[in-house]
Amino acid sequence: MSWKKKGLKGAVEAGINSIGSGYDLCDDLRLKHTKAATTSRLISLQDQDHVRSVVFPSSGGGAASISIPNVPKSIKCYPFRANTPSTPRLLIKSSNPLSFHQMSEKFNQELSLSGKIPTGHFNAAFDFSGVWQTDAANTKTLAYDGYSIAVCEIAIAERQFFFHDHVIQAMPLSWDPAALARFIEEYGTHVIVGITIGGTDIIYAKQLYSSPLQTADVQKNLKRIAGKFFGESDALIKFMKDNGLFFMEFPQSPYCKFQMQDIWFMCKRKGGSAIGSLPHNEWCQTVWSQPDVISMSIIPITSLLSGINGSGYLTHAINLYLQCKQLSMTQFSHFTYH
Repeated sequence: MSWKKKGLKGAVEAGINSIGSGYDLCDDLRLKHTKAATTSRLISLQDQDHVRSVVFPSSGGGAASISIPNVPKSIKCYPFRANTPSTPRLLIKSSNPLSFHQMSEKFNQELSLSGKIPTGHFNAAFDFSGVWQTDAANTKTLAYDGYSIAVCEIAIAERQFFFHDHVIQAMPLSWDPAALARFIEEYGTHVIVGITIGGTDIIYAKQLYSSPLQTADVQKNLKRIAGKFFGESDALIKFMKDNGLFFMEFPQSPYCKFQMQDIWFMCKRKGGSAIGSLPHNEWCQTVWSQPDVISMSIIPITSLLSGINGSGYLTHAINLYLQCKQLSMTQFSHFTYH
């Protein structure tokens, strides 16, 4: 059974299983993109055999509390609450218009990463191709406005991490592009050490260089549109009708996407109901029962390679892959030969 069909319990179980597993930085932040389903944990837990049950309180409405058995003691789970026992924590997420590289750096900082190389999360948010040189050349400013609902945080309490033997044994000992590509495909580029599940409802704005608007006008338009989408449903319906817009199903696409004066506005949700036409306030009430990943704490696999045979080859391969992430694994393995 898919974790989605099991609601909150399935999402928490999937989140717990993802701790210590691999993640490819070229993918979007979603539970389905962790390597937990295909490989065991990359790092060892000191108390793997010492487990307990984690109990999540009821979401209200007569729902029973949720118990997750056999959770290693070193993995901590923190349910979030706001003013009432059944309300998850609601946060405003917004950014003033920034350049492509400034916004990419901001997204990286939220993942505790340095540098400006775009991640899969960044590319998915703004509908970029992944060929970051081309994407940057076509983009004038980027901004976003919306809400984030945190249901719970799951994190490993340990601060020192060590690879399992099977991971070390799988590392190529020479410059073998095909073998290095297989390793990255199986284990990813980073290790997940923390994860927050919940939901986000965010409008992303992508201003093209052909747009004549100034930064202040971009911000003003984004705030105006956000007020429609996150306000009263009657105002949103009128706005959609007046502008010839319609709702789409997600998560495979934005639930609404439109262009005004060469600015793309992309309304995107993670977690919660997949009914795109559901008003924001009603969607918020569905996040508790249908959460997804909204944030991760990750560490580079390369940071754990010190003293391991072949580590230099893998470090170089991962760095190349992240810079050329628009290539498929097959293309990447051929590319690294040259």
